[in-house]
Amino acid sequence: MIEQEVMDQIIQVPTEDEAMEEQIQELRDRGFIVTNFSKGGIFYTLLRIAIHIGIQIKETAVDLINSAFMAHCPDEYVEIRAADFSKTRKEGTKTEGYVTVYRSDATRAAKIAKGHPFRTDADAYGNYLRYYAKEEQTIPEGTATQKILVQAEEAGEVYNVAAGRINNTMVHIEGYSRVTNEEGWMTEEGSSQESLDSLRSRCLNSRAENAVRNIDAKIKSVAENVPGVRVAYVDSQHPRGQGTWDVIVTGASGEASKQLLQQVADAISPMLGSYGDMLVKSSVPQKVDISVDIFIEKGVSTSGYQEQAEALIRDMMAVANRAELNTLYLDAIRAALSNGLDRYRKCRINSPEDDIEEGTDVAIVLGDLTVTVQNIT
Repeated sequence: MIEQEVMDQIIQVPTEDEAMEEQIQELRDRGFIVTNFSKGGIFYTLLRIAIHIGIQIKETAVDLINSAFMAHCPDEYVEIRAADFSKTRKEGTKTEGYVTVYRSDATRAAKIAKGHPFRTDADAYGNYLRYYAKEEQTIPEGTATQKILVQAEEAGEVYNVAAGRINNTMVHIEGYSRVTNEEGWMTEEGSSQESLDSLRSRCLNSRAENAVRNIDAKIKSVAENVPGVRVAYVDSQHPRGQGTWDVIVTGASGEASKQLLQQVADAISPMLGSYGDMLVKSSVPQKVDISVDIFIEKGVSTSGYQEQAEALIRDMMAVANRAELNTLYLDAIRAALSNGLDRYRKCRINSPEDDIEEGTDVAIVLGDLTVTVQNIT
């Protein structure tokens, strides 16, 4: 929204009481024939209705002015205004990858039907994540181990789980022993639907795409248009020697898959020309363990506070919710807890011990999270 001080110079919207006092005084100064302006009077009511309508018109005008500019328009206008920049909101993508099925009895072949369900163990709230086989596949006789291509049930980075999390089959497999997703199991990262703030930022940066030269902002804008890319940084200061430049891509989980990197490389390849040696690479995820002791008001039950605090911190650390992925400030943790927890008084952050600032090729992601809650003494 346009700052109020600036908007007041364009359209000043008074309160109804201020407008009533000003209008009544003006009528009196002009010797208006009606002199009874008491509340409840007929003329007072008619005047109040007229002023209310006038204020509503002015407030509508303020909304129209804000909605005319992408930098200031309300969230509900962003998708509409994006069409003026030839942009659309990036849809979420589903996680894809391979789970490995192990069989203790491989004397007979086993058929894996398309849509065969696998899932994780239930979390603390009893929820689990499902994945389905993308294609029909047969595990041959005598084969004890087989990789199965699966796709997440829904779009979202929550399905980009760590190795060893997918360990259940929901339908019997002949000779089944166990199933797991091994290190490097993902072939395509999942991502949620693009946030409106991200769409707004891409639209504002899109003017750079009209540049004749391949400036950093132009390359960044083209790279961030690729579905699945959360943010892209361009290092054009000869990172690998004279004539080199790097495009550092961050996906939904803090790093970019090989497939996503190839998609970005394909998108910017028409811009290369004679600009030297270009490398598209993934940001390097750096896990940071967070340990916090939270203190709430005396006499208040601590039940449920730990789960709520953990959810707040995980949401704050989500790649999609952070503008700077290479920094982590302790005050950001304090602010998230202070704004999200009722009866919150203070917290003691045991880990990390200080603010973290890394290079642009690093994406700080959440490692182990430990939260304790107690009443303040």
